[in-house]
Amino acid sequence: MTPRGTPERRARGAAPRRAASTVRAGGAACAAWLAVLAWAVAAPAPARASASDAPPAAPAALARGAAPSPEALRRLHPSLRAAALDSAAPPRTVWVVLRDKGVAPGAEERRALAAALGALSERSLRRRLRAGMSPPVDVHDLPLYAPYLEALAALGHRPIAASRWLNRVAVRADGAALAGLASLPFVAAVRPAPAALRAPEPPAGPPPALPPGGALASRPAAPGAALDPGRNRAALVQIGATALHDSGHTGAGVLVAVFDEGFNGFDVHEALAPRRPAPGHVRDFVEGDTVVTDAGDPFGFDHGTQVLGPLAGAAPGAYLGAAPGVSLALARTETADFERRVEMHWWAMAAEWADSLGADVISSSVGYSLFDPPEAGLTPDSLDGATAEITVAARIAAARGMLVVNSAGNAGASPWRSVLAPADAHGDSVLAVGAVDAFGALASFSSLGPTADGRIKPDLVALGVSNPTPEPGGPAAYGTHSGTSFSAPLVAGLAACLLGARPQWRPVDVIAALKGTASRAGAPDNRYGWGLPNGGAALCVDPAAGPAGLPPPPGKARLLGPNPLVAGGPPVRVRFTVGGVIAGDLEGRAEVHDAAGRRVRTLWRGPAARGQCVDVAWDGRGAGGERAVPGIYYISLSAGGETSAVRVVALR
Repeated sequence: MTPRGTPERRARGAAPRRAASTVRAGGAACAAWLAVLAWAVAAPAPARASASDAPPAAPAALARGAAPSPEALRRLHPSLRAAALDSAAPPRTVWVVLRDKGVAPGAEERRALAAALGALSERSLRRRLRAGMSPPVDVHDLPLYAPYLEALAALGHRPIAASRWLNRVAVRADGAALAGLASLPFVAAVRPAPAALRAPEPPAGPPPALPPGGALASRPAAPGAALDPGRNRAALVQIGATALHDSGHTGAGVLVAVFDEGFNGFDVHEALAPRRPAPGHVRDFVEGDTVVTDAGDPFGFDHGTQVLGPLAGAAPGAYLGAAPGVSLALARTETADFERRVEMHWWAMAAEWADSLGADVISSSVGYSLFDPPEAGLTPDSLDGATAEITVAARIAAARGMLVVNSAGNAGASPWRSVLAPADAHGDSVLAVGAVDAFGALASFSSLGPTADGRIKPDLVALGVSNPTPEPGGPAAYGTHSGTSFSAPLVAGLAACLLGARPQWRPVDVIAALKGTASRAGAPDNRYGWGLPNGGAALCVDPAAGPAGLPPPPGKARLLGPNPLVAGGPPVRVRFTVGGVIAGDLEGRAEVHDAAGRRVRTLWRGPAARGQCVDVAWDGRGAGGERAVPGIYYISLSAGGETSAVRVVALR
């Protein structure tokens, strides 16, 4: 098929791909690790074990028509062996898996790792250290071995795509060339490159009935609230995002990389232009350039624009996403116009790029299960969290401290039914997000679990039926769409807000907080997972305390100590979770009363949002700063007609 876009765009796509730029890491954290590994730079390289280990400078190709050796046949994927025996077999795209990174264990490897560490951006290094990656680089970070690539080029094989994480390149090869590739001593395997298809969007239908009480999306702004979600209010209220916004947490300082099909009009739309990516934060891995829009295609390149809204819309009063304050990096990783054999690998390349930028979150609304003939598709048995190439790439990204949030897929009503790759990755690596309607009922199309190895999927759910979205048709154009493509960015935005509010948290802490406070945390299943997340409640989780660190039930207060309160000692802390009120409809307050019911001090007063977690502290003083007399006091927190109190004893 002909690539979409204007001839000028295709010409740009033919330009050589440039590597993402990085800067040498600085700061105390980087200095510490450079000190640990710097000695390796000066160490002499050991001799290789044998001459056979040395990379061939210019290997001779297997004579065309010559039969491959038994060893070469073993390196070929079974589906490629017949073609390798037929010199007339047409060209096809294959992965050439390299044997190693070309460095010997010991001092040479340490020296290479030191170079990789020095090439990390400051953001990437700090994120890896925060996630507990120690040391913060490993063999996946080493570049592909240049002599191997030069040897392939000498045989006429120009890489279409390459990945240092997966240590492979994609090339085009006919039957005779397949045998030659498999005969190279530095090639570990030659495999077909699966042609990946985006999971189809669910069929459009009439908007669902709204919950009793009218359209949540049309409710007025909360009294005293700084941000009005506009037409996206229902989606944000449902997952407790408004509670985070009311607390001042909008994802500021967090970098989210969005992987999708195209982003037409994002830079001029009222809800998206305020979040325009910084220079160097836009890449097209399909055409190999830095343009993710196409003015010559008014009917395509729109899916990425639509998913950006639920994540990062930033037009208060008109449209807000779950994280209106985040910074963005945009990657086009697939095309809806034709099927490519390297689409899943483009995703992996984008993940490596996002890592180099220091991205904190990957929001991905793609999923794979079907491949172009003659390649066989994935089977349910292969969705074990470790087999599909895109799933492996997602796990490597997660190991480097990026929180990956992916749509579960829209296959729930199809014969496939299961989640798609990479949503099958372990839940401590990738959050798979299903779709519910405005009532919280599961959408019929939302993909189901379990994974092949019996794990619960999806992990969470969010609104995915008739979601309001920005459209590329104009600066104020909006529409509605359904699919897990739109529920995933809502959860990605929620996670970004938590990372901004709790910068010391690791991705696993964010995942634990979201799951532990979700609507079905007590009984997760393979339809809803752990249920609808609650951003306000997740904010109050103490990951280090395990289950004891979860917030109290809605409408209840919990005394965190100390009790009794000793004059001059640490203040007493109380935590309260707001119950069944709609965000901003009512005001909440926390007060201290004495045993006679007289108010001693107001500790907090502000808008109350359902699921919001409020922490207050009392130092034993009254409103005027005077020390309270010894005795019994009550700290009460109230919102939405609910009041809960704890008793505190004050001592001198």
